[in-house]
Amino acid sequence: MSTIQDPNLSNQSTIYSYTLVKRLYHSLYKTILYFLLLALALLYKFDTSNWLPLLVSYPLLLMFHTLLVRAYFQFTIGMAMRGWSYRWGIFWCGFLPDGNASIRLVSRIQLHLFWIGLSIIMLLYPWIPDQWLIYLTIFHIWMVMPRLWMLFRFRPYRKAGLIKITDKDTSCYMQ
Repeated sequence: MSTIQDPNLSNQSTIYSYTLVKRLYHSLYKTILYFLLLALALLYKFDTSNWLPLLVSYPLLLMFHTLLVRAYFQFTIGMAMRGWSYRWGIFWCGFLPDGNASIRLVSRIQLHLFWIGLSIIMLLYPWIPDQWLIYLTIFHIWMVMPRLWMLFRFRPYRKAGLIKITDKDTSCYMQ
């Protein structure tokens, strides 16, 4: 099997027998763009008389995402989350692998998180006010889309690749 390797990466970048094939840096430019996109989305239909949905939506979604990831591990893999811990970050926040993890596993978890979260938010539509629905949807998409974009960039390496998430970058390794 031939792997496609980014010509800008060093051939000496390895983890045991794995070679670095792609690295996505979490640059200041991307961070500013990421928060600017959130600010523009939040200003849409912003109501200065009711701040509660804006202040509560993000922490509520963090707790919900945490419960979903824990439930995923418990019911599908059937084991505790060994090698995963809760970490804070700009693009990756929540339960993440401490070291290297299979791109396939991380992709599957993130896709389940995206679709189940969006489905539950939409199921709440008849019972929650429009403003809550808008903020929950905005924050949910804002939290998950950069992760899915990075994993989409790693899709050629999905079958046998490993992902490593740090504060400064997200890297993909192949055997």
